[in-house]
Amino acid sequence: MSNLISLEKGFAVVDADERSYLENLRKEIFGLTRDIFKLPDSEPEAGLNNFHQTTQGMSLGELNKLRIELIQRITAECNVREVVFKAFEKNLRHLLGPDILAQKGTNLVLQPPGDPNPSELHRDAPANSPYELVVWVPMVNCYGTKAMYILDVDNTEKAFAHLDANPSDWDGFEKFAKSLSVTPPVTFGQALIFYTGCLHGSEINGENETRVSLNIRYKNLFSPSGLKNQLQFFSPLRISDVARLGSLLEARELQR
Repeated sequence: MSNLISLEKGFAVVDADERSYLENLRKEIFGLTRDIFKLPDSEPEAGLNNFHQTTQGMSLGELNKLRIELIQRITAECNVREVVFKAFEKNLRHLLGPDILAQKGTNLVLQPPGDPNPSELHRDAPANSPYELVVWVPMVNCYGTKAMYILDVDNTEKAFAHLDANPSDWDGFEKFAKSLSVTPPVTFGQALIFYTGCLHGSEINGENETRVSLNIRYKNLFSPSGLKNQLQFFSPLRISDVARLGSLLEARELQR
């Protein structure tokens, strides 16, 4: 249990408890990606890193259509929320407790080199619950501009204090926030786990490989839901005996 993480800073890079879960998941995702995009590679790591070489001649409309198809099939066929949870279960249970909700859908990012649409600087709360955790899982080694930048809790507060003092200067806020950020390398077999109040984003991918990553959110069943309808975006993943018995009693009481 010595490898359990602390989220004092709001984020941590963590090794999977069982790497084999991620290896099998990557094989499944690569198989779907290869079928949909007609990739020539037969090996997952090389095939995903070189994804952009196959799609260079595609129109934006065609590429987006195939991306949506891929995301739908991954959500339907790969059970990402269960597999990622099992891969990092010790830390997620340690941080969230025994009663856990998981995001229903799967978020997949395919960011080829030079893609002009990186993820802008943002934080997920308060629209999302501040009691959620984001688990960002790369399917390839991510480093430099292929990785994601993030601000810890203290520096996120400093950045917003700067914005409060200069409310009309978004460019200045973004520049100041990025100066406070770090870009931790996250290799395949690891995850970046962070809470929704941390500012984060990504740069234009300046490496010569495609960034392929998943992100999925987990939260405690009994934690506040935020501004979004909890039942619309989450469903139960792990429920303790106490929570199950309590819900049965409440249901009986409502029927009386």
